[in-house]
Amino acid sequence: MDGQPLRPPAWAARAAEAANRLASSRLARTLVALAILAIAALLIRRELQSATLSEITHAIAATPPWALGLSVAFTVATYFSESVIEWCALRVIGKPLPLGRTVLAASASSALSIAMGFGLASGTAARLRFYAFAKLSAAEVAKVTALVSGALFVSGLIVLGLSGLGGLETIAAVLHWPSWSVAMLSFALMALLPTWFLALRRRRGRGARVLSPRVRLATLAGGAGDWMFQGAALFVLSAHGLADFPGFLAAFCLGSLLGSALGVPADLGVLEAAVLGSHALGAAHQAAAALVLFRVIFQLIPLILATLAMSLREVVNLIRRERD
Repeated sequence: MDGQPLRPPAWAARAAEAANRLASSRLARTLVALAILAIAALLIRRELQSATLSEITHAIAATPPWALGLSVAFTVATYFSESVIEWCALRVIGKPLPLGRTVLAASASSALSIAMGFGLASGTAARLRFYAFAKLSAAEVAKVTALVSGALFVSGLIVLGLSGLGGLETIAAVLHWPSWSVAMLSFALMALLPTWFLALRRRRGRGARVLSPRVRLATLAGGAGDWMFQGAALFVLSAHGLADFPGFLAAFCLGSLLGSALGVPADLGVLEAAVLGSHALGAAHQAAAALVLFRVIFQLIPLILATLAMSLREVVNLIRRERD
């Protein structure tokens, strides 16, 4: 009837309610994550059957110094890009902080949350430590974490679409899909681009300045840069040609997005399966060597530095309390 809201059929409402309960169940999420990890382990085992430990260690030792230096530089650029998003998120909630202090807090928080997995929960816990100087409440830190995580996830899908178009033939061959289907999926992912400007549109009245087009554009650039620099930090370690980068970046984004969505710590196993399965870094032993070095440069070293920073902060706070 006119003027009355449309209601879904009873069976559709029951199905939606059951799906919602399943999605919110910790047991269901854990089982899905374990299933994905088991599949990833099987894929990794299959890909590495042709590689020996000596071949992998030799490939690690043969990595040129310039590749290591570029990987470090791209790692720094990745953490800076995430800090730009965080700086924008702080402005959105009305708690702007200087970019320099935001870079330090955001980089340390990101390194810890990547290692712990379970993005929103671990990201909030880590930021509560490093934003103590700004006196942000738990609710404000949770908002920042949600904004940063959402921005990174959407930008990852957009970069996945862009790289899909750039490496169309490679991706189609790996997936055994026709090229037109990969192109259609890529265009569909790129259609998410307007959500940046819809989600962070200008508001009226108080706080309108913080949602300016410049801030929205900075958030977009930070998100895209995060994914591209992070992928480049791994790609250069294999010393492959630039022509192979789009196809590799698509596999990298897919593995990282899936691992993040499942809450897998450091995307462990899922990223390896995606990269090794795509053959985008060449032979299995070369790809395995690049992945080991990437874990050390991009995740282990920043994690150690973040842990040291957190420990040093606790020591300083303890000394101040004793003096008072």
